[in-house]
Amino acid sequence: MERNSLAFYKRSTSRDSVTLLSVPLEIGSDERGLAEAPTYLFDQGLEKVLASLGREISETKTISVPQVQQVASAGRMKYGEEIAAVAKRVAMATEKAMKRGDTVITLGGDHSISMGTIAGAAAAYQSLGVIYIDAHPDCNTDETTISGNVHGMVTAAAMGVGHEVLTKIAKRHVDPENFVFLGLKDIDEAEIEFLQKRSIPCTTILDIARHGLAPALAAIDRLAHKVDAVWVSLDMDAIDAAYAPGVGLDSPDGLTRREIVGIAQYLGKTCRVAGLDIVEMVPKKDTDAKTAGLALELLARFLGGEYNWYKGYMDTYRETNVTESSKRILTTREQGQAV
Repeated sequence: MERNSLAFYKRSTSRDSVTLLSVPLEIGSDERGLAEAPTYLFDQGLEKVLASLGREISETKTISVPQVQQVASAGRMKYGEEIAAVAKRVAMATEKAMKRGDTVITLGGDHSISMGTIAGAAAAYQSLGVIYIDAHPDCNTDETTISGNVHGMVTAAAMGVGHEVLTKIAKRHVDPENFVFLGLKDIDEAEIEFLQKRSIPCTTILDIARHGLAPALAAIDRLAHKVDAVWVSLDMDAIDAAYAPGVGLDSPDGLTRREIVGIAQYLGKTCRVAGLDIVEMVPKKDTDAKTAGLALELLARFLGGEYNWYKGYMDTYRETNVTESSKRILTTREQGQAV
């Protein structure tokens, strides 16, 4: 039966508590400045967004990361051991929070942190789906990589493919058929072969250009019906640079604002979202906090709520009306007492 789309605009009533994990890791990428993103999102109002959704924060935690002075210039798996150690700590924190019933929000850092978040979620749920929103599928291995950057090996490792240093992070790997990739456009040849060999559901930018969001939403529906919960991994470089300039790898011709907001809203209303990560933001590149503002709006949508200019506009009226109503009630009581 076709859904009534008006239902997607109802206010969220979820009151599940939230665990916030900051992982300022950036050595999985060549880019520097990614480590500043968690603090930046807090400064831009992350806690205010969650409060507006009625979500209580049960824990805020920063995962320790190694300090590296320079970018490794060569290697098939740069800083693999160091990244794996961080990912294991992330996995433990994610699993623990989920098992006590929290929704987990993890802030990166580069996308290599998602080896930990996905591993932790997979340990907490018997059947986990992963919705990976990225311009790149990140399914290289130490044998197929061109750059040697571990942030390009995330999904392969989560499926149990690649170097054992990375594949051993997870207690339980995610079945390839329980992955959905959205927004792909910059894909290495080895990655195309990886995805095709395993028949993994992918919606590319070309698919969206041809058919709109229908392929993406259909893939989300199919996944939601066969798993217990989904983990959402959002690389901000999946979004067109006009709307998200503050990222490590600028993405011209990426997802439009309407497309990514639509995907986030659909996910938040149709899926049990166990948690999500937001990665690959570079604050120093962010023009007028545009990327951060969009990231926070998307966060609210993924959680089944909303946080945008219209909500703020109407909330002001709601607060004013409540105040005026209270004044009228008080005046009426005072008049009654006087009589």
